[in-house]
Amino acid sequence: MLQFIEYPKCSTCRKAKAELTQLGLDFEAVDIVKETPSQKELLQWMTNSDLEIKSFFNTSGIKYRELGLKDKVSQFSAEEAAELLSTDGMLIKRPLLVRDNQILQVGYRKQYAELKL
Repeated sequence: MLQFIEYPKCSTCRKAKAELTQLGLDFEAVDIVKETPSQKELLQWMTNSDLEIKSFFNTSGIKYRELGLKDKVSQFSAEEAAELLSTDGMLIKRPLLVRDNQILQVGYRKQYAELKL
């Protein structure tokens, strides 16, 4: 089953969720603030994807700016990034689309219909 990890108040998340519903896909919606992914999950997603570590960070978020992460993220190991991200769901780029503990997409760059779910 698909996991759709979202921040329910995020307009991009709502748009992505509507597309999943329109495509008739079964998914479990998970609130990223109430159920922040664990360090172990994040590390697995990072190491099993071909994505840069920075792509897992919500670079437009307030918390990201407050922590001055712009110049630090590129120096993080996957372990360091996963540890930091697991402390606050608002640091994580969203929505996340996960199946069988594998990241299918981080953010909503392209429509889900293109992923051939």
